[in-house]
Amino acid sequence: MKKTLSVCLTLLILLGLFAAPAAALPLSAGTDALNAQFPDGAYEDLFDFVYFSPVKGESDAVKYPLLVWLHGMNSGTEPRAQLQWYHFSNFASDEYQARFKDAGGCFLLAVRADDPIGGNNWDSSMCSKLKETVDRFISEHAANVDLKRIYIAGYSTGGSMAWDMAAKYGPFFAAVVPLASLYQPTASDLNNLKNVSVWVFCCDQDPYPAAQTAETEVTFEYLKSVSKRRSSIRMTRFSEAVFADGTKQYIAPGTVIDNKEHYIWEAFTFDMHMIDGVTPYAYASTVNGDGSSVSFQDPEVGVISWLSAQRSYTAPNEPDTPDTPSEPPYNPPEEPVEIPTAGDSFMRFVRMFFGYIKAFFEGLFGRFK
Repeated sequence: MKKTLSVCLTLLILLGLFAAPAAALPLSAGTDALNAQFPDGAYEDLFDFVYFSPVKGESDAVKYPLLVWLHGMNSGTEPRAQLQWYHFSNFASDEYQARFKDAGGCFLLAVRADDPIGGNNWDSSMCSKLKETVDRFISEHAANVDLKRIYIAGYSTGGSMAWDMAAKYGPFFAAVVPLASLYQPTASDLNNLKNVSVWVFCCDQDPYPAAQTAETEVTFEYLKSVSKRRSSIRMTRFSEAVFADGTKQYIAPGTVIDNKEHYIWEAFTFDMHMIDGVTPYAYASTVNGDGSSVSFQDPEVGVISWLSAQRSYTAPNEPDTPDTPSEPPYNPPEEPVEIPTAGDSFMRFVRMFFGYIKAFFEGLFGRFK
């Protein structure tokens, strides 16, 4: 009898082990191991993608946020390529997952562009297709996706696409994080962005295009003039760019990446800290839309803590009326709202033109001091 009970208990323990969900890996496991936690996914006539699920078994009823990631040009040339350079899978580590407060985890969705012209680039004409891809993913994980915490981020052309998506679909996204991207909002765009939290990243020395920082500052000023979340919009500006290990070069799969001051993605994917996880990211200065500066001396304060505080005013398909987020929105005093005009667009063109001229001569003779 005792032998029978012992065998039964052993079987139950083994079954429990096999049924238990796999534990998240630590950041120290490395990029390849973290990437392997992302299964492939695709929907007919839509974009393919890789994703990470934080759900801990069938009984898990927690509502988790969703972070959508859009790669830059030439980083989607084949399936799973969007994971190779950016260290986006850092967000799947147990340390980073634990930083998503309230839920203790986050869905991650890295979508791959399929530009038929080449370069696997994003274009605003793809917005509807991308939105449908995100919608389908949400419907498949409806029991565990928090519709008030859907975030979108992107680098370079992916950052411009993230802007386009947030401007087109408004409060469907609780927050948007564009990195090293150029965006020129229309009055309609600004109206749709007024209830969206925004964190924009740029580098003074970025050559793609040379006038990017000036353009980003103009866009940030427009946002401040209309936003109902002024304390929840911010801009990080780099005087120069380095990777998270402090160098300007590292080996990616099959290639050597030399920093060109455009490569600032690791500030995002290392949660605003250097590779030691403690030192605030180098050469970065961050300000909120209300004028306050942001410090990252606390290792737990970074992109994830900011994202975790953001909620949509309305979930998809709900009436367009503000609710009461856990962090009350900032309501600025009434003031004249400056919106882009034809004259503004002309001056932007002039600034960009001279920015390219400056970049050309700097390429010949070195940077002007």
